[in-house]
Amino acid sequence: MQQVMTCIIGGLGFAIGAVCSYLRLRRQVRWAPAVLRVAVTLALVANIGYLATRFRNIGVVETFYYSFDDAILLATLLGLMGIGTHLARTLRGVDGFLFIIATVLQCAALAIVNQPEMRVTGRVWFVSHSIAFAISGTLFIAGGVAGVAYLLVNWMLRRKRPSTLVGNVASLESLERFGRWTPIIGFPFFTYGILTGLCGISHRPDLQANVWYLDPVFISSLLAWAVFGYLCYGSLYKPQIRGKRAAVLSTYGLGLIVVAYLFRVFFSLMHA
Repeated sequence: MQQVMTCIIGGLGFAIGAVCSYLRLRRQVRWAPAVLRVAVTLALVANIGYLATRFRNIGVVETFYYSFDDAILLATLLGLMGIGTHLARTLRGVDGFLFIIATVLQCAALAIVNQPEMRVTGRVWFVSHSIAFAISGTLFIAGGVAGVAYLLVNWMLRRKRPSTLVGNVASLESLERFGRWTPIIGFPFFTYGILTGLCGISHRPDLQANVWYLDPVFISSLLAWAVFGYLCYGSLYKPQIRGKRAAVLSTYGLGLIVVAYLFRVFFSLMHA
C-alpha cells in the first residue's frame, strides 16, 4: 500500500507540475508557479519519505535490490532537477519536460510493485552501481530534454510566423550550455556504473554459463555510453559538434537511456 500511495502522490504531484509549467509559459497564468512548487514539493516529500523508510527498515544496500526503489530514486532525482531548472530563469521550459518524465516513471513503477528482489552480488560496494546509474541517468535525461527543447525552439525561430512562446522559454545559448555540461558531468558516473556492473557479473557464478554480454541492457547501455562519450568528446574538442548536431545526439542518447531502463526492468536476465 505504501508503494502504491507513493506512486499516486508522486505521479500526481509531478503531473500537476508539468501542467503548471505549460500554463506558466503558454498562458502566463500567475498562480501556476506557486501551485507547481507546492505540488512538486509534495511529490518529492512522498518519494524521499518512502526511500527513507526503506533505508531504515531493510538498509541502504538491500533497498536497491528492488527495481521499484530504483525507479523511485530516479524519479526523485528528476523531480529535484526539474525544480532546480524551474528556479533558474535561464532554463524556462525545461522543468515541464523533466516533470513529464518523472510522472511516467512514477506511473511505470506501479507495474513493478510486486516484483521480487534482483539477484545481484551481495557485496556492500555494489550499492554504488545503482546510485551511479541513477545520477548519470538523471543528467543524461536532463541533457536529452535540453536537446529536445533546443530543437523545438530552433524550429520555432525558423518558422515564417513568430510565436510569443519563443520569448518565454530558454534561449538557444542557455539550452546548448545546459545540454553540453550535463552529459559531461554524468559520463564518469555512467562509466563507473558499467564497470561496477561488470564486477558484479564476475561475482555471480550463475551468469558465467550464460552469454550475459548479449543481454539487451548491456548492449543498449554500451550504445548509450558510446553516444554520450562521442557527445562529450565533441563538446570539448570539436567545435562543429555544437548547436543542432549536439542536440540531435542528445535526443538519441535520451532514447537509448529510456530503452536501457525498460530492458533493465522487464527483459534483463542480469537483473532478474
